Amino acid sequence: MAKLPIAKNDFKGIRIACVGDSLTYGTTLLKRKRDCYPSRLQRILGEDYDVLNMGFAGHTVNPYCDKYWAKEDVVNLLEDYRPDYIIFMLGTNDSREHNWTDAKTFEKEYKRLINFFKSFSNKPCIIAMTCPQVFWDKKLLDINLDILSQIVDIQRKVLSENKIPCLDIYELTKNREDLYSPDLVHFNPKGAKFVAFNVYYKIIEDVRAKNKKYKDRLHSPKCQKKSLTA
Repeated sequence: MAKLPIAKNDFKGIRIACVGDSLTYGTTLLKRKRDCYPSRLQRILGEDYDVLNMGFAGHTVNPYCDKYWAKEDVVNLLEDYRPDYIIFMLGTNDSREHNWTDAKTFEKEYKRLINFFKSFSNKPCIIAMTCPQVFWDKKLLDINLDILSQIVDIQRKVLSENKIPCLDIYELTKNREDLYSPDLVHFNPKGAKFVAFNVYYKIIEDVRAKNKKYKDRLHSPKCQKKSLTA
């Protein structure tokens, strides 16, 4: 069973849940707690925001796998946290040959997770990311790149149909091996920073659009544009 993070359910600012697997958790990062993308996102956004890392290594969209993300304890944690934003990047482990069922099953279960997030009474904004590229040595993992490509196509389709804001990380990481750790699957600190800034801009764009909704929860409603080199 994955160790659950501690959620600040009484936080008065804007709450953000980063849903994912080891790419969100920060596997391979020497200073994981500091360098994983949710931690970097927290520092970029500042004190008006609370970012909860709900990345669990090896977890899947497919409920028929041993490490299914949406298990009862995880679901209860997310529901109690009542996030204003759910940042969703999950599916890479489904491309591993021992986890893969078929495209129809993945699409059904991916839609089911999206619908679960949409069912929250506080109506969080869902921002989804496609799976990123993988440049791995197959001796390490049984990831199938053809399956991964199928998964990304399904993600794009489902997110478009449901009008979910999407960050196409698969496209953004094309030819970007410099963003990866030596296993060529997980992000290095530069890659985690790259993801964090892309998510930051999506969130800030939405916060600005909903200025009246969040005004009383922000110390400074004017969001500053930050540099990718910051």
